[in-house]
Amino acid sequence: MVVQEEFQKFLEKITNADVYKRVTADIFHERETTLIRQHEQLPEWVDKEEHGPYYYVRYSSPSTSEEVTVKTKTYKLDDQIELNTLHKLKTYQWLLADAYEAFEDFIETVYADCGVRGSSLWVRPEDWKHDGSTKLSDYIKPRQKGSSTPYIQLNAFRKNSEHFRTHEAKDGCNYRVVFVLIEKFRHMIVHEGGYCTNFESLMKKVQRDLSGISFKGIRSYFDAYLIPHRGAKLIDLLEYPAEDGPGSVIGAYHDTMSYLFNTLIEYALLIKESVELDNAEL
Repeated sequence: MVVQEEFQKFLEKITNADVYKRVTADIFHERETTLIRQHEQLPEWVDKEEHGPYYYVRYSSPSTSEEVTVKTKTYKLDDQIELNTLHKLKTYQWLLADAYEAFEDFIETVYADCGVRGSSLWVRPEDWKHDGSTKLSDYIKPRQKGSSTPYIQLNAFRKNSEHFRTHEAKDGCNYRVVFVLIEKFRHMIVHEGGYCTNFESLMKKVQRDLSGISFKGIRSYFDAYLIPHRGAKLIDLLEYPAEDGPGSVIGAYHDTMSYLFNTLIEYALLIKESVELDNAEL
C-alpha cells in the first residue's frame, strides 16, 4: 500500500534527522567546553581579552589571475563561542528544512496516489488534462491558481476527511499552526539565511495560510521562536532550560527540534490514517 510505504520512508528520514541533531548537539557542546578550557590555559603573559584566531579568505581575479587575500577579524573567546553556537544553530535550521521537504515529498506522493485510485480525498485541479490516467507522475504536484504544494493537499484532506478535520487540532498542539510555522521557517532558512527581516510581512502570509481559524496568540507564538540578532530576527531552534516555577531551573531542557520533528511525524500519521479510512470505504 503506497501510503504505508511512503510513511515508513518519511519516518526513516525524520529519525535520521533526529539522530544528526543529537550528535550535532554533543559535538558543539564539546567544542564550547574545549574553547573555554583552552582559553583558561593560556599563559599569564597573553592578553586573554584580546587573544583569538583569525582566518584568511583568498580568491583570484578571473582576468589577471592576481590573488587577493582577505584577513578576517580576530575571533576572541566570546566571538568563538558565538560562532560555535551559530554553527550549531545553522545545522539545526538545515535539518528542519530537510525534514520539511521530506514531509512535502510524502504528502505529494500520497495525495497523488489518492488521485490514481479515484479517492474522494483527491480534488480535481482546474484545467486537468489527465482524465482516466493511472500514472502516478500525472498526479504529482497539481497546480492551482492562488495555492501551492503542500497547501493544495492539506486543504483537500481538510475538506474531504472528517477524521483529518477532527484531529488536526488537539489540546496542546494544533498541527496546522505548527506546520505553517515550519513551512515559513524553511523558506527563511533557504532564502534568508535563517533570518526574519520583516515580521509584519511574515504575519500577513501566516494569516493567509491559517484562514478560517482564530489568529489569537499566533503572533506571540511565532515571535517566541525569533531572537534579535544583527539587526533582524534570527530563527532560534536551540534547546532552552525548563523551569519549575518562576526562574527555578530544574536541570531539564525543552528540545525544540524534537518537538518540531514529532509534529511532522504525527501530522503525516494523521494523513496516513485519513487515507486508510478512506480506502476502507472504497
